[in-house]
Amino acid sequence: MRMLRIIFTAVALTMGLYAQEGVKFGLRVTPGVGFFSLDSTGRTVRTLTSSGVFNFGGGLMLSFGFSDNVAFLVGAGIGSGGGKVEFKPTYGIPAKTAGGADTLVRLDSAGLSSATTVTYKYTSLNVPVWIKMRTNPLGSTPLRAKALLGGQVDVRVGSSTNSERVIVSADFIDQDRTRTGAHFSSFLAQASGGAGVDVELEGIGTIDFTILYNHGLINFFDKDLKFDAGRAKDLQPYKNLKGRLSSLQFNLIFWF
Repeated sequence: MRMLRIIFTAVALTMGLYAQEGVKFGLRVTPGVGFFSLDSTGRTVRTLTSSGVFNFGGGLMLSFGFSDNVAFLVGAGIGSGGGKVEFKPTYGIPAKTAGGADTLVRLDSAGLSSATTVTYKYTSLNVPVWIKMRTNPLGSTPLRAKALLGGQVDVRVGSSTNSERVIVSADFIDQDRTRTGAHFSSFLAQASGGAGVDVELEGIGTIDFTILYNHGLINFFDKDLKFDAGRAKDLQPYKNLKGRLSSLQFNLIFWF
C-alpha cells in the first residue's frame, strides 16, 4: 500500500511538470463482466471448464493533458474479480507417493463423485495507466470520440474460495466460503484497450465513458502451492495449470 502511494505520487509530480493542458482530478467507477480462461497444457488429465464472474471497482484518477487531444491518465483504486472452475471426478492432481515416486491423485479416488464448481474471488488495489486520444468536438455537440490504450497492475489484498464440498482436503478446497490467499498470485497485470466518448459539461466538468477490455497477462494461480493428503504428499493442484483473468468493463470517470 505504501509503495503504491509512493509510485502514484512520483508519477503525478513528474507528469505534472510536462502537462501543457493542465492537470485534472477524476472519480472512476468500473462495473464489468469477467472472463476466466484456463490452459492445462502439460497436465496428464484435462477435464476442467471455467467462466468469469461479475467484477466492480473504482478509485481516483489524474489526467495530464499534453494537448487538447492527448492525455496521460494514472489512477489508484480498489476492485474485485474472479472466476469459476468446475472440477470433475476424473481431474488428476500431480503428487508424490510416500516413497517419493511421481503419481497422480484423481478426484474420484479422493471421494469426489460428481462435478463441483468452485468460485474464486479476488480483491485488489489497482493502478491503471492509460494514454487517452480524443477527437475535436463532433460538430456542434459537446461529444468527442476517444480511445484508451495502456494497462493495469493489481496487488491482492483479499481472496476467497466458495465450494459445495471439500475437494481432496481443506488445504486445497474447503467447503462453503473460505478466506485464503494460498491459491492465488500476489499480483496480476492486464493490458487494456477501449473506445468511448467524452461529454463536456460547460462549467461543471467532463463525463468520460469507455467500453474497456482488459486482457490478463499473469497466471491467476499460485503454482507452487503444495499440501499432503492421505497416502499422497506434495500434491500440486495448480502445477501446469494457468488461469488468466480478463474483463470487459464499463469505465465511467467524472473529471472536475
